[in-house]
Amino acid sequence: MLRILMTCVGFILILMFLIQGIRKLSGGGTGWESKRWGAGLIGLFIVGAVPLGFALYTEMFDQRLDANIGLGLAMLFVWAYCVILLCVTLVIWGRYMYKKANSK
Repeated sequence: MLRILMTCVGFILILMFLIQGIRKLSGGGTGWESKRWGAGLIGLFIVGAVPLGFALYTEMFDQRLDANIGLGLAMLFVWAYCVILLCVTLVIWGRYMYKKANSK
């Protein structure tokens, strides 16, 4: 249960850093540039939140003594998804830092 909740917190933090990076890279977040990313970011959240919700529901209400393959696959998908999002976030923040260093 603790692993699922920690994964959920990590997923939300990664998405927050991704949103901040996109806002900074697109010029401050006060224009149509950052608004056009809204639907895509909501889609990214839903793609990660559905397996997390399934894993949390399964962990809380399914009291089996055998192995739960669905729970394992859901968590594996979410961890791989978080790693991909983290790599994208690092690239976006790297581009922002590079752009900021070259503008001086």
